[in-house]
Amino acid sequence: MKLKLALLLPLIAGITGLASAREVPQVDLEKYEPWDPQIVEAFENLLMQEAGRVKPVYSYSRFTLLQFSGKTSLSFGTKDGVTHKLHYSEWMLDVLFRGDVAKSLPVFVVDDSAAIVQIGVSPKAKRDRYSYSEIVEGRSKLAELSAQYAEKQRKYLDSEKDRQYELGRVEGMILTLGRNISAFEYLVGQFSFARKGELLVNENILPREMVQLAATLDPVEMMDRMPEMSMQQLMQAIQQPDNGSEDARIFTSALRLFFFYANSARGLNLIPPQETDNEVWLSASDAMLTGLESKEARPWAMEQLQNVQSLVEASTQNAETFKAALTEFSDSQRANAEARGEGRHASLEVQLYRGKYFTNSLVMFIVGFIIMAFSWFSPGSRFGRIMLLIAGVFAAVGLILNIYGITLRSIIRDRPPITNLYDTVIFITGTAVLLGLLIEYFTRLGVGTLIAIVSGMLGMFLSIKYEAKEATDTITQLVAVLDTNFWLATHVTIINIGYAAGLVSALIGMLYLGGRFILNLAGNDAKDFFKLLTRMNYGVVCFCLFFSLIGTVLGGIWANYSWGRFWGWDPKENGALMICLWTLVMLHGRMAGWIRDLGIHMNGIILGIIVTFSWWGVNNLEVGLHSYGFTEGVMPALYKSWGIMGIFILMGIWLYVDARGKKAAKKAERENKKVEIQPGPA
Repeated sequence: MKLKLALLLPLIAGITGLASAREVPQVDLEKYEPWDPQIVEAFENLLMQEAGRVKPVYSYSRFTLLQFSGKTSLSFGTKDGVTHKLHYSEWMLDVLFRGDVAKSLPVFVVDDSAAIVQIGVSPKAKRDRYSYSEIVEGRSKLAELSAQYAEKQRKYLDSEKDRQYELGRVEGMILTLGRNISAFEYLVGQFSFARKGELLVNENILPREMVQLAATLDPVEMMDRMPEMSMQQLMQAIQQPDNGSEDARIFTSALRLFFFYANSARGLNLIPPQETDNEVWLSASDAMLTGLESKEARPWAMEQLQNVQSLVEASTQNAETFKAALTEFSDSQRANAEARGEGRHASLEVQLYRGKYFTNSLVMFIVGFIIMAFSWFSPGSRFGRIMLLIAGVFAAVGLILNIYGITLRSIIRDRPPITNLYDTVIFITGTAVLLGLLIEYFTRLGVGTLIAIVSGMLGMFLSIKYEAKEATDTITQLVAVLDTNFWLATHVTIINIGYAAGLVSALIGMLYLGGRFILNLAGNDAKDFFKLLTRMNYGVVCFCLFFSLIGTVLGGIWANYSWGRFWGWDPKENGALMICLWTLVMLHGRMAGWIRDLGIHMNGIILGIIVTFSWWGVNNLEVGLHSYGFTEGVMPALYKSWGIMGIFILMGIWLYVDARGKKAAKKAERENKKVEIQPGPA
């Protein structure tokens, strides 16, 4: 009992222990004025379009802060001694409407201070977060190095990844930082046209007369008095030399300022288009250039820009005024969007991210594991059974949260559960947990609960890490070849159920081999328990074969429908075929007596390796029609997972050799006894 306690408590402490708290960064602000919660709520429900999808600003804010900072919240302290923690929506409100405040907030994560040193800025800790105000002194050097490394990266991709053009670790950080700083500048300057004389960013690159002109010129009113001009004509006009009359120079400066405003207002597409057959939403920049190009569209463009101006003006007044302006702007947006059949599920998307269902699911699995660990103090006792039951309940709650999150994502997109790589993670996790709970329902030994909880922890942790690493919206528009709900609901769903079963087989195999290895070293045995694990794994392998085979055949039918051929030896197709063949090898080998208990579990782990390669590895080969995107850092992670599984296979080899040795020793002992009992000569 004491030995179990000594082994268990460090494990629990390792899972539940929190990382040592770091000091909250201090910012150069006397105080920070929090946003009114009603303003935040009104802002979160604004609509925008990104990458062809209409969604709430809430989602855009989340992934933008995640991209810049690696987190979805922001903590800092002000000079008045108060510590603040901002939600991503609050941060985005600061960026768009209180740019001077946003520039002082530490949001840009840099993993190595060497990158900061190279741009001429004083570093802080080895890995730290910096504000725009701290980076700005090295802005010109950052721009220079970013351009240089972007060109190097282009050559690397164009040369089919020639190693001489591969970016170093620090070079990659500088390029990422440069892109993040540039994106931040566009956001801060998004509504510069609506603020007379408040340019907020890049003011230092403008001529003095343009800065002075900005204090008096309203670009929307100016557009009303301008002749029709295309973008090309505008570019030609602003490139004219300043050698004419005073009026001509002022007009040229005004055009340059108009171009500066239009260029700064790109990227945030908040305005539904005027034409009902046009699917592309407009930014303030698009509205400015549309009005400049066509006098017919000018009244509409001016109305949209004046709405933004009213919103910005209201942000400088009291909370009630700003809330009313946001609500009015949002209602107008939604009326236009609903008339176009867009943004119908925006409120569900806010609910999805606000509910944190996948994070909470991970919490349930972790708590379930801790409770289950207490059952190991007294296995088989009443206390142990109660702890096991409670752990199973937590696993079931984690599964429900996972399923609810997946359901919301499906409703938001009007699609089946799986449309991209992130979807496969949460779906396969849910399926593996469900398989574990079904195993527990039929066996009542705790093994199924352990499989469910471990699958849930690993899967949900992977989903969170993947989202943080990619830092892009995981509810995406489909590539053309995937734009079919029928095949997504059949082939894709079924093949991923097969993946989940293959991974569960590997988990059972690792439990079997690890358990037998430890008990063998201790001189103990549990034959009945391990026999039951073998029957479990055999059933899971049959389940895996059934779904993998059906999914592969359906995939071939879809391929014939889409590409005109049933089979093309594509890496993804080959991966699916390998899964089917390996499960057939296992089942036939078992039926023929070629592989016994040990072989089933060792081959189950190999099946897990094949599944992970087919699931993740083929995308990084960047060949074939099924390669939908390279995920940086996946291959090293796969190698580590294969290495861990390889350790368990080595345990199996050791067990096999040890068993053969013991069998040979027993045979020799029997032979010696026969010799000893033979009568001697008369």
